[in-house]
Amino acid sequence: MERPPLRFPRFLPFVAASVLAACGGGADDPGDGPGPDGDPGGPCVRTLSEKLTAATTWAPGEQQCTYAVTGVVEVSGALTIAPGTVVRFGPNAGLLMTATGSLNAVGTEAAPITFTGTTATPGFWKGLAFKSNNPANVLEHVVISYAGSEDSFCCDFFYGPGGSIEARAAVLLGSQLQDSITQVRITDTTVEKSGTLGLFAFNKARLPGFSRNLFRGNLGAPVTVSLSIASALDATSIYSGNSATNPSANGDNTVHLLAAPEADTATAQTLHKLDVPYGISTGVPNTTVEYAGALTLEPGVRLQFEAESGLRITATGSLVARGTAAAPIVFTGRTETPGSWKGISIRSTNANNVIASARVSHGGSDPFCCDSFTSAGDIRANISLGGGNSGRGRLQLTDSLVSQGAGWGVFVFKDSTLTQSANTFDGNTGTVGYQNPPFAP
Repeated sequence: MERPPLRFPRFLPFVAASVLAACGGGADDPGDGPGPDGDPGGPCVRTLSEKLTAATTWAPGEQQCTYAVTGVVEVSGALTIAPGTVVRFGPNAGLLMTATGSLNAVGTEAAPITFTGTTATPGFWKGLAFKSNNPANVLEHVVISYAGSEDSFCCDFFYGPGGSIEARAAVLLGSQLQDSITQVRITDTTVEKSGTLGLFAFNKARLPGFSRNLFRGNLGAPVTVSLSIASALDATSIYSGNSATNPSANGDNTVHLLAAPEADTATAQTLHKLDVPYGISTGVPNTTVEYAGALTLEPGVRLQFEAESGLRITATGSLVARGTAAAPIVFTGRTETPGSWKGISIRSTNANNVIASARVSHGGSDPFCCDSFTSAGDIRANISLGGGNSGRGRLQLTDSLVSQGAGWGVFVFKDSTLTQSANTFDGNTGTVGYQNPPFAP
């Protein structure tokens, strides 16, 4: 007798939904489902290569699914990643969060979220790039490994003179041509084994709640940010790679600070003492880094300036660099030879300007533009106050060593004021010079 065909009009949709849920997500999730080529007996791997335009969740689910990303996937919706999720990226793959997108990756100490390459090679995949100001952007208890490809994201991730330097890092915030704010909260996150930088944040980026992060084994610097947002970097994070377990130094163990438009520096901020020096304008020589707000340096901060670069405090700004005998503040060149960097130019008459218990050395490479001269010629100095034709400066200098400069230790232009005590000048071409009266000791 012929048997009637079997029909499961209600049961089959339930089975299909259960398979998708086991890998985290819903029926509208992209991906090929469990197993390579859909083999239900193989490991649960979901492959992503298309744009994510809708709200999406990635989670291991009951089958402990992992996710494989090929190419650069643009995220214009809300992407949420559950604790314990592992995401593996193919060569030069990455995630790009657009203005309408967000990435909320919140793991736990016991179940961190992992972003890594399908091959354990530094720089194997691009990384995570954010162009979004969504407060949902969070990286917490996340491990990011083997990103930072030499192949940068397209097409406006560049900086430097004429946009001549491509920004490449495991995590990127903002871009050169983006005028709007980008924000990401990064806490308890490890960025390791990048083929380039660990983190790069453009001028319009914001790092709310940045804390307790670890940067280790990256081939470049751990972090590069604009000077206008440098106070976001906390002292509890480890930038040197010197972690309690699996310590590994970065290729350039300095935090790079880049010049910002003067208008964006017209704010009060404090540079915290980190476990590595700050590299000012590293890789971008002959740059005057200007600051138009109240800039405070904590005791023990060390600033290393790129060749022929310098720091200028503008008329609306101020500099408070007050170290201690045990933790002096250091201003020096990236290369510690006389005249390797410009020096410090104070064009502000703010009564708060002070350099105390500090060491300023190896400045005087060339004059600050464009009026650092007198009738006797160009002025080079470790520290200069005011300018030859315009601008006045004021500084209290105490208990400091000013040394090894290729010009004056301190030069005071007309109508500028230097108050000093208990300082040592050593190895400069001159000690303290004055324009008015000319060159009085």
